[in-house]
Amino acid sequence: MIASDAAHAADARITRLGELFLSKNQLTMHQIELITKAQEQRGLRFGDAAIELGFLVQSQLDAALGHQFGYNNDALLVGSVNPMISILHDPFSQEAEQIRRLRSELVLRFDRQSRIKLAVLSPARGEGKSYVAASLAIALAQLGKRTLLVDADLRTSSQHYLFGLGVRDGLSSVLVNRLSLEQAVIQVMPKLQILPAGPQPPNPLEILRAPNFHALLEGYADQFDACIVDTYSSNLASDAQMVANQLGYAVVVTLQNQTSLSGLRHTLDDMHAADVHVLGTVLNHGLLLPLMGEETADQPAAGKKKKSWWQRFTRFITRSSAELR
Repeated sequence: MIASDAAHAADARITRLGELFLSKNQLTMHQIELITKAQEQRGLRFGDAAIELGFLVQSQLDAALGHQFGYNNDALLVGSVNPMISILHDPFSQEAEQIRRLRSELVLRFDRQSRIKLAVLSPARGEGKSYVAASLAIALAQLGKRTLLVDADLRTSSQHYLFGLGVRDGLSSVLVNRLSLEQAVIQVMPKLQILPAGPQPPNPLEILRAPNFHALLEGYADQFDACIVDTYSSNLASDAQMVANQLGYAVVVTLQNQTSLSGLRHTLDDMHAADVHVLGTVLNHGLLLPLMGEETADQPAAGKKKKSWWQRFTRFITRSSAELR
């Protein structure tokens, strides 16, 4: 009886983090008892005590905290999200925090509307729009919103690379009536579905024409709380203008020391002409490596390890086109 009571008391001292590390065989029961004792004696948090005792490293603690607060990728149902997507793989990093700030801005701005819907675009290639679109969609899904991420870049699509989905049918197949939306979307997380770009058509602009794209999304509007749409570079063709016009709202991604003011003005003028409400501009600092599909349509070399390229992600900057003229 005494032994049983002691075991029960020991179990009661195990925190939820302790249970998680125990289940993953990263800590033993004896180590947890030592951590608990250090907590009581020195007033430390569980994770800090575990690191100080040398039982865990910071990356293990961050992963566990991500799991505890719903930022982990354990809920990934299919595919393999690229390590560059910090909102999932490094949820306590500065770039992940800035993605959540962008999410908060958008949730507040769409507070009086039934759902969030916007195009994510950039003036030129390699400025980070596909990364922002994917990260924002994940962040909204983590918030509990039923989210649809659409890859409407039918020329240099990236989302199927970022989510490890392989080349599949997708938006182009749906718009030419080869598949229904239900057949083409892929559930990658409990609250996140992706509609890949699909096979590259010879006439992307014609396929995306109004009102086809709008009608497609509106037909399934009641199934989603948020719709994030990745687009082709806005100053290279009219695809982004066509897509954004059918959504009504857009966010522009720019890259420090690369995006020209004239290029940004051109994009904003195009959006104004298309009656698109540009909610703001996201300034990307320090792009180290091009994102697959943005700089080139070719896949990266097999087995080549990519470093994290998103070094700093600034806050959402709201400026109207008039302010930049």
